[in-house]
Amino acid sequence: MMMKLIRLLPVLLALVPALAFGRPAWRMAVISDIHVMAPELLVEDGKAFRNYISHDRKLLAESTELLQKCIDRLLVERPEVVLVPGDLTKDGELVSHKFVAEKMLSQLTDAGIEVYVIPGNHDVNNPHAMIFEGDTARRTTTVSAEEFARIYDGFGYGQAIARDPNSLSYVVALNDSVRLLGVDACLYYENDFEKNTCITGGRIKPETMDFIRRQVADARQNGCSVLTMMHHGVVCHWEWQDKVMSDYLVDDWKKCAKEFGKLGLEVVFTGHFHAQDVSAFGKKDRVVYDVETGSTVSYPMPFRLVEIDGDRMSISTEFVDRIAKFSSRDEMVEHARAYAEASIVSLVTDMLPQDVPADIVEECGKTLAVAYVAHLAGDEDMPDGYSERVDAACKRLRKYSWKYAFALKRLGKYMFTDFAPADNSLTINTSNKF
Repeated sequence: MMMKLIRLLPVLLALVPALAFGRPAWRMAVISDIHVMAPELLVEDGKAFRNYISHDRKLLAESTELLQKCIDRLLVERPEVVLVPGDLTKDGELVSHKFVAEKMLSQLTDAGIEVYVIPGNHDVNNPHAMIFEGDTARRTTTVSAEEFARIYDGFGYGQAIARDPNSLSYVVALNDSVRLLGVDACLYYENDFEKNTCITGGRIKPETMDFIRRQVADARQNGCSVLTMMHHGVVCHWEWQDKVMSDYLVDDWKKCAKEFGKLGLEVVFTGHFHAQDVSAFGKKDRVVYDVETGSTVSYPMPFRLVEIDGDRMSISTEFVDRIAKFSSRDEMVEHARAYAEASIVSLVTDMLPQDVPADIVEECGKTLAVAYVAHLAGDEDMPDGYSERVDAACKRLRKYSWKYAFALKRLGKYMFTDFAPADNSLTINTSNKF
């Protein structure tokens, strides 16, 4: 009898974690802001497309190949679940959505990996859906909210155990003890085709917050924990973000974060800003972790792997492998980094008054770009001499615009405000058991 117990001891020890938590450990991946541009949208590269990306520098022409490399890795890693928190397409083109669903994400579901999506601000009712033909661009068909749900029927909407009638929010059961809440805070219903405007910001409607409360209550009643996914941030990621780049957070984010904390929605997977950043808000048992994931088409092209073992969530960062047009991953990363830096130079150039000399504009843009790319990569640490560099640039700018010098000085330094916890490799101990 004793010998039998000794032989069974390794098996019993292996079962201890599952017995303690009532469920085995499992793995999840997060890929965000994939911004797929279907190949047929770029009929001919030329002035029109170059003008577009000069103001929105993403690796759009390479988007499908970058996503394919990411999918190839996930097929090897084989997580049980993949989350895609919004901005699935360049600008909500019908052909891009079909390409994502039918040719890309279907590879994962065909392999038995569950994939769940939520829309981003680019994805629905978007007047910027375009076909590029050399020097000209013309509109192409975008999708309505109803069409979005139909296209992604196999990626959350068809599996939903509850749908919010006031948004594209939904709930699915990941297993018998964990549910996923996908929150749609996008304002696509405010987009204007006549004015050619697409709203970047986000808002959780009161009716949708009521839906969230009901679904959390139902999950608790059925003994389930709730993970949350949404496109917009629900927690501020760096000092002053809610003052100068509030469109990347939901409206009244503190109130929403407090409500999430009250409901026990501890971990929210987000995207939108294209940065690898994790921030926490709240106290004691009402802390909310906003786990933001960068973009596959922006520097440094990351994705996340998440191992979940009861009340312990271990999050690591991986990176998209090299695509064919680059000789090495380092070359690809440097190309993406240069793109990101150039986007900030363009932003600063468009923002500053026209009487500011070109060399000062360039100095300000390149200085701010240092902080921006550091934030995109996460775990940012201000380099030696950078603070003095910001001061010097702002001193020159102040002669022409006190207001913009004031803003640049704070923005350049505040973007290095890396709120706890770590961004790329961390463990979150939750009060829920997933």
